[in-house]
Amino acid sequence: MTDTMSSTDVDLRRPVSRRGAGRREAICEAVFELLAEVGYDRMTMDHVAERAHASKATIYRTWTDKPEMVVDAIVQHFGEEPPPVDTGSLRGDLLDLMDRACTAANRADGDVITGLITAAGHTPALAEALQRTILESKAFLFTTIVDRAIARGEVPVGTGARTLQEVMHAMIVSHKTWQCGPMAEAYAVHVVDDVLLPVLKRSPC
Repeated sequence: MTDTMSSTDVDLRRPVSRRGAGRREAICEAVFELLAEVGYDRMTMDHVAERAHASKATIYRTWTDKPEMVVDAIVQHFGEEPPPVDTGSLRGDLLDLMDRACTAANRADGDVITGLITAAGHTPALAEALQRTILESKAFLFTTIVDRAIARGEVPVGTGARTLQEVMHAMIVSHKTWQCGPMAEAYAVHVVDDVLLPVLKRSPC
């Protein structure tokens, strides 16, 4: 890959805090730092190797390409997704999930994800990897919430969780992409009451 960044743009030699982690974890930490500092397109394997104090041979033995390496870095940084809270109602469950999503999007880490989604528009391999990481791995959250709502009689049998996930994801990404300001509680309530609940409570096709 072509190095499009000079050493003055970012301190590539800044040591990575390993905190007892293995080399793989240290490399993932370096990747996420660089994503936050320079973005996906400008980050190269050379930069990662220098930041992590690892050889490129070590990196390529672990990952076949940059998209897969980036996905591992995301998974390590954010950790495992906890199960959705059972509040006793569909609206409560959705508000809790929206609150968690908005909190994550409002942090600096949200900028990294937004940047990756933008880069995925012209990098098919990254788009495929992100779909597995951001969409498919989180599908259980939406399935669990919809299944509970069906059991309570709040939505019709046959209501699909995929539409809920797609609409909620689109609302958050659109708000973040267009820099409409922090996603506060009022925005979460608006999305749940005016968008998600009407979508879920319509009769399934």
